[in-house]
Amino acid sequence: MNSIVNRSLRKGRKAAKTVFGIKQKPKIVIIGGGFAGLSAAQRLNASQFDVSLIDPEPHLEWLPNIHELISGVKKPDELIISRSGVLRRQGHRFYLAKATEMSSNQVYLDSGLKVPFDVCIVATGSSDSANLVDGARQFALPMKRVDQCEEIARRLRRASYSHRTTRVSVVGAGVEGIEAFGEVMRRYRRRPQFEINIVDSSNRLLVNSPGDLDRTIRRHTRDFRVNYNLGQRVESIEPDCIQLVNGNRIKSDITIWSGGIVPNEFLHRSCLTAEDNEWAKVNRYFQSETRENVFVVGDAANPDGLNLSKQAYHAMDMGRCAAQNVERLLTGKPLKAYSPAEKPQVVTFGDLDTFMLFKDFALSSTILGAAKEATYTLGLLQMVPPKSPRELVHNIDLLQRSVRKVYLPTLNPLNLISKLPSSKMMSD
Repeated sequence: MNSIVNRSLRKGRKAAKTVFGIKQKPKIVIIGGGFAGLSAAQRLNASQFDVSLIDPEPHLEWLPNIHELISGVKKPDELIISRSGVLRRQGHRFYLAKATEMSSNQVYLDSGLKVPFDVCIVATGSSDSANLVDGARQFALPMKRVDQCEEIARRLRRASYSHRTTRVSVVGAGVEGIEAFGEVMRRYRRRPQFEINIVDSSNRLLVNSPGDLDRTIRRHTRDFRVNYNLGQRVESIEPDCIQLVNGNRIKSDITIWSGGIVPNEFLHRSCLTAEDNEWAKVNRYFQSETRENVFVVGDAANPDGLNLSKQAYHAMDMGRCAAQNVERLLTGKPLKAYSPAEKPQVVTFGDLDTFMLFKDFALSSTILGAAKEATYTLGLLQMVPPKSPRELVHNIDLLQRSVRKVYLPTLNPLNLISKLPSSKMMSD
């Protein structure tokens, strides 16, 4: 299959070079400017390819730390990166628009424009699952964007000024929900007016993680007003309560929604999936099963034979791999299969604990919070390396904020000594 694709794309490229006697570079369009899309763009050389990236939002938001906005550990300006700025450095074009669907050789934008391509990289990410539950979109607060987490933080701050009981519910006890729960605990666990409810259809917290993290988290929260409603499916969200399928109701003044993700509708509209609500099937090169000149990466992809968690570090590696294979495809070289790196996932539970999750075991220690903060800082520098004194000063300022808020409290010698005995390894 690859030899056929290579021949056809080489012919298309040669034909393009002679249009009106002007040399033309192969056109590559990237749909989605998240971690996967921007990483792909950074891997492509503007001197060789005409690269365009399409996204409806001007900024990339640093999702691995977005939950820290809830407690105020991070500020919005620390978690946003200008997409146009990153692409301008690379010499690429940026369309601030929404891609509605695509054909075999062009992408349709909501502005009415059509963007042609020789090869396309689809990195549309995912959407939250609030539409699957009645009332969730209207009455629950999602936490997929900076402005959404800022709204959660504002609601919590307002409630903290009152002496009335405020019931805060987190729907979803996966990584996102637990990290949100941890930030609420970080800021408000000593406030007696707050009561926290955790709701999930699974019978355990972090059910897909190694080790008994459920018991560890419960131990951290046993002295506070926390209720666990596990093994309970949500039927609907109402303004002041959560209605469960079993008929029970949970009173809730602030409902945080982290109830999972679903595929972006763009995939099915563009015939990249056979069914709606399905991730796009790709081979080990990230080529779509339905279109040979389309690569799908990040959350949107369902790679053959790989069971990858939908995490930023995987998305970045996938984006770079897809970009490399696009280059190889356009230059007649054989494609390279993706081999995922074994990387642990770091999950924070506020300032109470941090878990480093490996394949078969987990480490638990508050000291590990510094590891996630270091990853955050280095990741920003990697995505946007400073190219001017002003940018360097800005990055140093971000690093200083991280040091003050996270590194120093965690690595204080007295805290270090007191926390060492609580560090432990857990396995299934």
